[in-house]
Amino acid sequence: MKEVNCERCGDRIRVDVPRDSNAKMLRRSKEHGGICINCAVHDWLRNTYPPNMLLAESGPEILLYPHIQKLFAEIMQAGFADAKPDEIDWDRVVGNWDLPFPKKMRPSAMNPCSQKELEEIAAGKRPGLGRRVQPEADPLALGRNKTITSFEELNELDPGLGDEFKKCLRRHDG
Repeated sequence: MKEVNCERCGDRIRVDVPRDSNAKMLRRSKEHGGICINCAVHDWLRNTYPPNMLLAESGPEILLYPHIQKLFAEIMQAGFADAKPDEIDWDRVVGNWDLPFPKKMRPSAMNPCSQKELEEIAAGKRPGLGRRVQPEADPLALGRNKTITSFEELNELDPGLGDEFKKCLRRHDG
């Protein structure tokens, strides 16, 4: 068994694992090197629109929720991923979130977002997909430190939003 260090986080990775030529995402490296599965998941997320914008706005901690991990496993299955969901260590994905990547992120037809735009969204300097641009005088405008504690507060922010969110959560729990 041949192992090398991940070019991003330094974790040990196996490089003699067979590849699936039909894989469309999270493909194993042809070369003897590259990045580990945890860094590859983050790389896929940062280069895929709209998840990259949503994660820039919410922060990576949302990836620790089991229902989000389940949804990602379904995406992996649909994308014929080489990797398997149980290979992903989500705590490491989130813990290594701010490490630099060996290759730059580039906007494309499938991802119109640049790294600079994602950084501005994360810093609150530009609205993300989930944010409405509101004047500062609006009493419903959320600051970065505002915590919503009820579905009713969501309804105040956007009529019906809390009710829809509650229905969505019930569908995922049931």
